[in-house]
Amino acid sequence: MAEPRHLLAEARRKRHELVSRGRWQEADVLVERALRETLRDACAVRGPDLADLTYVPGARMLGSAEGDGRFGYSTAARAGAVRALLLANRGLNRAEAVRQAGIVLGSPGRNDIGGFWAAVLTLIYANELAGANGACARAATVAQWTRSALHRDALALLRGRIWAASGKVPKAVSVFGRVRRDRDVSPELVGVAAAWHAEALSAVGEHRQAYIALHESGFDGAGTSHPERPQLLAARSAAHLAAGNFRLGLEDALASGECVGMWGVHNPAVLPWRSRAAVCASGLGRSDFAAVLAGQEHELARRWGTRRARGIALNALGIARRDDAGGVEAVREAEALLSGAPDTLEVAKVRFGLGCLLLSLGRREQAGGFLSAAADTGLRPWSDRAAATLRRMADGHWTPSLTEQEKKVARLALAGRTNKEVATGLHLTARTVEFHLSNAYRKLGISGREELVTAALLIG
Repeated sequence: MAEPRHLLAEARRKRHELVSRGRWQEADVLVERALRETLRDACAVRGPDLADLTYVPGARMLGSAEGDGRFGYSTAARAGAVRALLLANRGLNRAEAVRQAGIVLGSPGRNDIGGFWAAVLTLIYANELAGANGACARAATVAQWTRSALHRDALALLRGRIWAASGKVPKAVSVFGRVRRDRDVSPELVGVAAAWHAEALSAVGEHRQAYIALHESGFDGAGTSHPERPQLLAARSAAHLAAGNFRLGLEDALASGECVGMWGVHNPAVLPWRSRAAVCASGLGRSDFAAVLAGQEHELARRWGTRRARGIALNALGIARRDDAGGVEAVREAEALLSGAPDTLEVAKVRFGLGCLLLSLGRREQAGGFLSAAADTGLRPWSDRAAATLRRMADGHWTPSLTEQEKKVARLALAGRTNKEVATGLHLTARTVEFHLSNAYRKLGISGREELVTAALLIG
C-alpha cells in the first residue's frame, strides 16, 4: 500500500481533475476514501498534508504547521474538519456537517489551529452561531491561543465572521479592522482579513474604504493568482454593488462563482455569489438572468436549510421579479425568515427593499410601514436610505413618473457608465444626457449619482 502522504497527494491531483469535469460527487468520495486510509496511521501524517483537499477561506490555515501535536491528534482534527467542509461546501446534510465539526471541537485535537478554523467555519455556514461562539470563547481561555499572532488573529477573525453572520456588521467591521491594523498580522490571514473587512465595510455603506482595504491586500484584478481570490472577488463585487456599479459588481460576482465552482462549492451559505450577481443583473435591467440566478440560489439554500441563506436568496429573487406580483411575495417571505433578529443589518436592508417595491406599486401605506421599521433600526446605510425615502414621500416624490428615456439614462448611470458613455450608447448628446439625469434626480428627490442606488428599485 502507498504511504499515507502519497495517497493524499494523489487524491488532491485526481480531485481537481474530476471537479474540472463537473464530477463533484466522485471527487468527494475520492477524498473520503483517502482520509480513511491515511487515518489508519494518523501519526504518519502531518496536518499540512491535509491541505487543498477541499475549499476553505484562509486555505493556508489547513496547511499551517503550527499547532501540530503528537499522537496524530492534529491530523485527526483536520481530517474531521475536511469531512465537515466537504458536506458544507456541497450544501448536503447540514446535520452531519455540524456533527463532524462538533466531534473536532470536542476532541483532543481541538486546539489544532487548522482543524479548529475549519470546524468553526462549518458551524458558521450551518448558522450554528451559538456553538461557534462558544468554541471561540473556550479557546480564548487556553494559553495556546495567545502564544502566536496566527492563533490570536485566527480567533479574532472567526469572531468577526460570527458577528457578520449574526447581522451585527458594525461590530464585525471593528474586529476585522483591528486585525488588519495590527503590524504583526499573520501572512496566512492577510488576504482573508482584507476580503472579510471589505465585505463588511460595503455592507455598512463604506465602499470607498472597502476599495482601499482590497488595494492594500495586494489584490489587483480578476486575473490575479491570489490565494484568496474567490473571497476577494466576492468582496470587490460587494463594494461595486454598494457603490451602485452593477456592471462591475456582476462581473466580479460571476468570477467568484467560477472560482469556487472549480472546488465543487454549491452552498450559498459558503459564498452567496448568485444572489449578489442577481441583484447586479437586475440593476442592469437583465431581469430574466437575475431571476434564474436567484432561483438557483434559493433552491440550493432550501436544500441546505438555514433561514439566513434562504432569506438572502429570496430577497434577491424578489428584486429580480419586482415587475410581477411574485416579487413582493418573495421579499415578504425573506423578511419573515430574517426577522427573528429585528435589529440586524440584513433585516433593515430587506425592509428597505420591500418598502421601495411596495412604493413602486403605489401601495404607499404598506410601504411606509416597512420603511419606518427600517429607519427605526438606526443601522446605516439602510436606516438612512429608508429615512430619505420617507422624506421624499412626504415631499410628494413617492410615485416618480420618470419618462422611458429618463429611466434608460438613470439605469446606465446606475451601471457605472459615465455621461459620455451613456450618450454614446443611446446616441444622444452629452448635454441631453445631463438634462435627463437632472430631471430624474429632481423627480426622485435625490442630489446626484451617489444617491441613485438608494432609488434603484423605484426606477424599475
